[in-house]
Amino acid sequence: MSSNCTKKPVRLVLFDVFDTLCTPKIPVHEQYYDEAVKGGLSPDHLSPSSVRAAFKPAFKAINTKWPLYGKHTDPALIPEEWWTKIIYQTLLEAGAPNRDLEENISRIGPALMSRFESDHGYRNFPETIECLKALREMGIKTSIISNADPRILKTLDSLKILPLLTYQPTLSWDVEFAKPAKEIYLAACKACQEEPGEGIIMVGDELKADYQGSTAAGIEGRLIRREGEWSDGAVRQASEDIGDVQVITSLNDIVQEVKSRSLSA
Repeated sequence: MSSNCTKKPVRLVLFDVFDTLCTPKIPVHEQYYDEAVKGGLSPDHLSPSSVRAAFKPAFKAINTKWPLYGKHTDPALIPEEWWTKIIYQTLLEAGAPNRDLEENISRIGPALMSRFESDHGYRNFPETIECLKALREMGIKTSIISNADPRILKTLDSLKILPLLTYQPTLSWDVEFAKPAKEIYLAACKACQEEPGEGIIMVGDELKADYQGSTAAGIEGRLIRREGEWSDGAVRQASEDIGDVQVITSLNDIVQEVKSRSLSA
């Protein structure tokens, strides 16, 4: 990362959620499989690998038919109804008989949604809470930008993240734009009473959505790269060649940058 000596002090740090602040405790497809079997589906028809293969096509099909969580379709859906369709379609494409799904989806759907709204489904990275507390103690504004519906607020609260933010998250559900669109970044800055520019940092793990989206909106981007595979298929290598992108390997790097820029001001 280039020297921070000549940069303005940091005023606001925005964070992505998944694979930035937290990550699934076990792979999502394994959690779907677990709850499906607990909910009454036979393991003779399903496997974790079949669920894994089915999830992305099912998600794409439902999102195409009911975009933006079905918020403006006729009739409109609430997020819980939309996610139930995702769960149903995923398990159907994974091999579950339609009749068995019809009989058991009323148990499986709520159980899965409850799981992913809590620390049963997700875990924080080791430095997440420490980072947010340090920024708060330094008087730095913090918030979140996420392509998500309001259910994510329950997840963030369960993980003890939400109370440490100085501003409520900006969600694609609310602003009706999703990362990498500049509109969601501009909306987040406005909600935090800031103008885009130097001193506003966005931290995320996705090159296009988080880094390129934020820099295109006039915000300083930081791409976090932790070694390993986190969410399904998201294999990251801290040493990968991504040109002049400003990379960090821990949220602690942000705390150190904020401190150094404050001291040099």
